[in-house]
Order: sequence, then C-alpha cells, then structure tokens
Amino acid sequence: MFTRRRLFTSIGNKMFLIAFLSVLSGLIMIGVFAYSTVYVLIKENQEKSLQSSVVHVEDYLKWYMLNIQSQLLYFSNVDIFESLSRENYMLLMNNFITLYSNDINAAYVIEQGELLVISPELYKHSVSHQWLEEVDKQASQWGFWWSDPFDSGFGRAVTVAKSFRSSDKTRTITVALELNVESFASLGESRPTDKTIYIFSRSGKFVASNTPIDHYSQKLQRDEMVRILGETLIEKGKDFNTIHTPQGDFKILRSDNNRWDWIVFSVVNEAKAYPLLTSLQKQFLLILLIWITISLIISYRLAAYIKKPIRTIIRQMNAGSLGRLDTRIEIKRNDEFGLIATHFNKMMLNLNDLFNNLKEAEERKRVQEMKVLQSQIQPHFLYNTLNAFYWLSETERSREIGPLIQALMGLLKYSIDKVGDVVPLEEEVRQLHNYAELMKLRYGPVFDLDIVIPDSIAAQATIPKLTLITLVENSIFYGLSKPNHRNHIIISSAESDAGQLLLEVSDTGPGMKEDAIRDLFKKQETRSTFKGLNNLGIRNIQERIQLYYGYEYGLSIENDEEEGLLVKIRLPFPSIS
Repeated sequence: MFTRRRLFTSIGNKMFLIAFLSVLSGLIMIGVFAYSTVYVLIKENQEKSLQSSVVHVEDYLKWYMLNIQSQLLYFSNVDIFESLSRENYMLLMNNFITLYSNDINAAYVIEQGELLVISPELYKHSVSHQWLEEVDKQASQWGFWWSDPFDSGFGRAVTVAKSFRSSDKTRTITVALELNVESFASLGESRPTDKTIYIFSRSGKFVASNTPIDHYSQKLQRDEMVRILGETLIEKGKDFNTIHTPQGDFKILRSDNNRWDWIVFSVVNEAKAYPLLTSLQKQFLLILLIWITISLIISYRLAAYIKKPIRTIIRQMNAGSLGRLDTRIEIKRNDEFGLIATHFNKMMLNLNDLFNNLKEAEERKRVQEMKVLQSQIQPHFLYNTLNAFYWLSETERSREIGPLIQALMGLLKYSIDKVGDVVPLEEEVRQLHNYAELMKLRYGPVFDLDIVIPDSIAAQATIPKLTLITLVENSIFYGLSKPNHRNHIIISSAESDAGQLLLEVSDTGPGMKEDAIRDLFKKQETRSTFKGLNNLGIRNIQERIQLYYGYEYGLSIENDEEEGLLVKIRLPFPSIS
C-alpha cells in the first residue's frame, strides 16, 4: 500500500507528469493548428505561380533568341553579303537597327579582326580593336557565339556573333550584334506585380531583371538580391528554395531551359504576395506566446511546490545546527519531503534521548558516545545538501532532485535505525553509493569511487555502521587539498589466511605525514567544526571495531605522500562459500 501511494505522491513522478502534460498539450495545439490550416495549399499555389512566371520568361527568351539568330543568319548569308555593296549592306543594317533601336545597340562586320561595316557609324569609337579580335576569334571557333554581360559605355550589353565563309572559301567573315540587356526588362510586362525575374549567365554574371528602379533604395535592394542569387548558382538542381534578406523572406525557382544556357530566377516576396501566409505566421507566434506563458506558469507553480518545503526544512536545520534538539519539522505531505521531515524529527528525538542517556552512568559513557556519534548526521551536511537541492530547482534541473532525495532519505534512515548495531557489508556499500552521489552534487566531479567487493562477501560479512562511509569521507576531504586533482578512491576486499576479512580503502590524494597519522589515533578532546556527514574519526572507528569484535581486529594505515593513503580494515569472517 505504501509503495502504491508513493507512486502517485513522489516528487519526481509529479514533476514528470506536469512537464509531460505541458509539453504534450503544446505539441497537440501546434499539430492541430498546422493540420487545420491551408499552409500546404498556399505553398503549392505559390510554386505553381512561380513556375508559370519562369515558363513565361523562358518562352520570351526562346522567341527573342530565335529572332536574334534569324537576323544573324540573314546578315551572314553569303549570297546577300556578296550581292550587296558595302554601302547597301550598311543601309540594310541601319534599317535593322532603327527597327530594333531599343533592343540592339549596334551591328558590325569583322574580317580577320578588322572592322568592315558598323551601324551606327559613331559606335565604332566605342569598340576596341582587342574586342573585335576576341569576337572574331570566338565566332570563328564556335560558329555561333555569345558573350557574358559587359559594360559597353552605353549600358550593360551582350554581344552575339555568327561567322560564315565567302563563296570562294578564302575569307572568314563575322557578323555581330550588341544587345542592350536593359531592354530585357520588358520580358515581364505581363508578369504579376508581386514577382520579379532575374537572369544570369552560366558563369554567374548578372544579365537582366525586370525590377523597377525608381530610387536609390530600390537599386540597393536589387543589387543585394543579385548577390544572393549569384551565390545560389553553386547549388545543383531546380529545387524550390527560400532565401532570407533584410527586406524579408523570398521564394525562388530557377530554370535554364533556353538556347543560350542562361539561368532564370523567379522571385516572390512572401509577405507581400501571400498575406494569408503572413497571417498564418502571426497566428503561430500568438499560439507560441500562449504556450510559453502557460509553461512559465506551470514551471513557477512547480518550483514553488518544491521550494516551500525545502525552505521550511532548511530553517529547521539551521535551528538544529545551533543545538536546539527540540526542533521539529512540521510538514504534512506524503511525498519525499514528508519522509525527510519524519526521519529528521526521529533523528532529533534520538539525539535528544542519546544525550540524556549519556548522563545515566559513567561506565556506559564511551559506548553511548559512540552511538551518538554513529547516529548523528551533521546539520551542516543536511543544510548544504538541501541547499544544493534548492539550487537544482532554481536552475531547472528539478528532475534530478527525486533520486538525490531518495539517497538522502536512505542515509537518514540508515543513520537512525538500529543505533549501535553492526550491519551487513552490502548495506554499508549501498549507503556508501548514496553518500557518494550527494558529495558529487556538492563538490562536483572531484573524485571517482570504485568498489570491488564480490557479492558473496558483501552478503555474508558484517561491519560497524558508517565505517566505510567515514573513511571515504576523509579521503574526499583530504583530496580537496590537492588542487586540480581528481581523487581516485578504491575499496577492495580479500580473505586472509587466518580466516579474516581484509578490506582496503585507497586513494590518490595528497597523502599524510607520519606525525599526522599518529594523531588520527589519539583521542579527540573536543568536537571539531567538521561539516561532513558525521564527526566519526579514525580513533572512534578503531574503538568501535575492537569493541564489537575484539582487539585483534581494527585499522592500519600505510602512507605515501606522493600517491595517497591505504587504510586496511581487519574484520572477522566465517567463511567464503
């Protein structure tokens, strides 16, 4: 019945249930909200809209490129070129330039890197000889060639060239058109106002965009988008992506389905083009804010549930540490705090009774003193431990409190029950693990504890209560005096030839001088202000072992100031089965 009650009153279980229900409720809210909206439909519609704008631009480019190639084929027709005089051929080019004045800056004919004909005539001062040689070379090599975008002096342009041979095969002639890429802005005249188009060459050079440039800030925004899109060219495929800029989030779609291997980006601003998506995000932020508020309230209530009894216990511990043995903790709860209060009250009652019993007889004084020392859990130790529990709850590590409270309860119960009796070795080892966990909570990873005792020995052997715990406690506190060092404590067992049980407690602490070791076995006249688990000393352990088992048993200490201490404990042991 007690076990079933603890299942529902344990602090750890309560904290788990509250945290689990809080997180689960939040996830359910988000899940129901996400599936009850049209976010998926918005995304699909957005992608289709972008795809249509890209197809529109690709179709325009195909038509435009086909028209340019047709004009080049016409001008590079050997029969037309040879049948017309140079003046008539220039007149033909002039008419062509006039017809496409917005799209074409100039048209010219090159032979062996030299300019033969150019229209308009004044444009020849803007074309360098090196450029003519480059155009003639590339067109002669590839037959049909186009350049990356460049600054022609009259704006950004792209040169398209076609080479052909004379009828007698003795001459190679190149016809070139310089296209005004700014005219490509007309490629999106029928586009929706929420989308913009950016065209890049395969090498990553910006070609054109239909972005309106009415003031300087718009130019800066366009340049920033050109920079970001240029970086996306390193990505492979044609995936639907999202990019982030200071102006907001944009969806993009890329394609390169055209004759000149150019890359077309269609870009839409989510906030402007899809107000429903913006509203969806605002609702999500609102729900997230509500969830955070609820979580804060739950966390506050949970922390208050833990801190209130801890403060009560710490206050009473302080009173007990001042010597008020009539101090009692009044907590009416069925959880671990209630158990701590019960055992604390029982401990204080036992301490009071033990001190009263010390006055009964002088000959029982030493034995009674041993029992008092054995049962006395230092209030400083409890205060510091509970204070550590308090800070765990303050730092949102409250899930760790449950197991640590159980360890503290085990030590409290262990120190109170059967005062003065010897206990099974396995029980001492079990409580030693609890003590080590509490010490690691207080001081951090300053020591490692390894216990190498076979289960068969631990089940059969007995030992005075708190013997191993006190020796390990001394090793821990002596090890703290060795800075930047992690103390390694090992407890092992062996059976001697005389049928005795030999336990060894070794550490890698700073060691001790021989004079200090001798002082350990001297009687202590006054209580120290030691703030560990108890005030048991080496001499008291020695006397307790000899009181229970005889003078042939007890402690011996071997010292190495460089390697630490080795404490040997001799105990009776019937046999090892």
